[in-house]
Amino acid sequence: MIGTKRRAFLFCFFFLLPLLVGSCETIHTLFDPKERSFVSEPIFPQVQGSVEKRDRYELVGREFMIATDHPLASQAGVEVWKKGGNVVDVFSAASFAISVLRPHSTGLFGGGFAVLYFPKKGKWAYDFRERSPKKGTASFYLKPDGSANSEKILKGPYSVAVPGNVQGILKIQKQHGKLPLEEVLAPAMRYAKNGFSVYADLANAVTKVWPNMNPEMQKVFGIDNRPIREGELLVQEDLFQTFTRILDQEEKEWIDGETVKLVSQYYEGYDGFISEADWKEYQVKQLDPLVSSVWGHQILTMPPPSSGVHLVTMMHLYAEMMKRKSFPKGIVGESIQITEAMRVAFRDRAVLGGDPKFTEIPVTKLNSQAYIQEEVNQIEKKVVSGSWQEIQKPVEPKDSYNTTHISVLDKEGNAVSSTQSINGIFGAGQMVPGTGLVLNNTMDDFSIAPGIPNLYGLVGSKANAIAPGKTPLSSMSPSILLDPNGNTKLVIGAPGGSQIPTSIFNTLYHYLIQKRSLYESVSFPRIHHQYNPDTLFLDPELKGYFPESELPFYQVQYGRHRAKVFVVSKEGDKLIGVSDPKGEGVPLGF
Repeated sequence: MIGTKRRAFLFCFFFLLPLLVGSCETIHTLFDPKERSFVSEPIFPQVQGSVEKRDRYELVGREFMIATDHPLASQAGVEVWKKGGNVVDVFSAASFAISVLRPHSTGLFGGGFAVLYFPKKGKWAYDFRERSPKKGTASFYLKPDGSANSEKILKGPYSVAVPGNVQGILKIQKQHGKLPLEEVLAPAMRYAKNGFSVYADLANAVTKVWPNMNPEMQKVFGIDNRPIREGELLVQEDLFQTFTRILDQEEKEWIDGETVKLVSQYYEGYDGFISEADWKEYQVKQLDPLVSSVWGHQILTMPPPSSGVHLVTMMHLYAEMMKRKSFPKGIVGESIQITEAMRVAFRDRAVLGGDPKFTEIPVTKLNSQAYIQEEVNQIEKKVVSGSWQEIQKPVEPKDSYNTTHISVLDKEGNAVSSTQSINGIFGAGQMVPGTGLVLNNTMDDFSIAPGIPNLYGLVGSKANAIAPGKTPLSSMSPSILLDPNGNTKLVIGAPGGSQIPTSIFNTLYHYLIQKRSLYESVSFPRIHHQYNPDTLFLDPELKGYFPESELPFYQVQYGRHRAKVFVVSKEGDKLIGVSDPKGEGVPLGF
């Protein structure tokens, strides 16, 4: 233990001390089953993460805490907090910074959602997701024979939706922040101009997408006509200049500024697919969060077109199944309950999910007690009778996908949970000359045609069909939980495509139901089912623990779960932050 404490001290002294004014307290106690009380037999094996990993990925503070997917993004948040900023300034600085640091995951040409909670002021939800341009119609993505042109919507200039990240972050910061924009943008601008060392995940992403990048993009992410490598310095001068224009013009730059003109010039070669009119008509949507009481807490999450409603449905279904005595006991029963809750929630998502401006989504019904009981009755009949559908052929697990999430919480309970993305790895694989902007490929989040899966294997319906001005259905589900006394308990979210809602469910299940520590809840092996394909995905560590022989009605596929959870929780007077050990990020705070 002496060696562990020394490592923690050195980590705090050399890496965190320049950032923190106050104490840094890492967590050293490994999981001890004798100290936990489980309400049911745990579904997952008892595993122990290395102490070194816990020292890096879990941190305790008292004043405020931020968890992100890159150390420098968390550092940006600490920097503005030290200058007198609040949690919104922290979120804004980290958002702009992560756009520089993880260009394969998010960026200024992306979009996202944010849920805010200020105990003394109120609660808000912001939709600054990308929207289909005027020329983005369903017929535009059909071949002459009427079949779906999946290649056109997946990558390239026509896969791009009108971005909302800049408009959303600026609006939120202007409404709720304290610092001038210059202070908030400073870290991101410094990272872009001075550069930073390329890490393994970024280097691998550049190498993978390199053959499909346009020349402008290869110039930024290459050295000597080859992909940039791990450890080399990535400088993004054009992106720095774009930040400079945002600083000078603020949201006006994203309406009719130089950046808009450069994007319009780029699209002159692509049928004017995104026009200056699309930028002028873009509006950030300010909404009320979706609020529901479940698992002894009140959850504030993002309403549609987010998948927050389906996450909540999942939690309600599991809570109702826990009351029923007809389900098998132990691991088998837990496996069925969790899997079936996921299947129903993703079925609802596939059939009903979309932009509420264009289609009716029965949010109230989906979380009503009558609906939950009806669905659990059907599940119960299936389990008791053994009348399961024919097992499908297993599918190959998808590659890793990219998005990012930021969780911020202070000692007063003020909280921000925000998920942002350019959709797939490096989005469209295109960069607009003179801007440093990596284009998103968010049009692929629409349902191009019935029965045609998107990048994440998800199949949608007419509710998520393509239409001008429409926001595509999203798996992103940023959430904030309040305890029974109304105090902020936890801020959570994740990147990871279709596995976002289930990764949040997994973490909350272990933390709130199984009473594990926050780090253990984030790092435990996960279970995922998304209705279509009808396959149960399990992390490899569950081989030998999962009772496949007792669950012959599920097609099981083992593969590394791709989602990463970023969470901050309040336990007494402590703020505990965890950045998923599968990623490069760290939590930081005071």
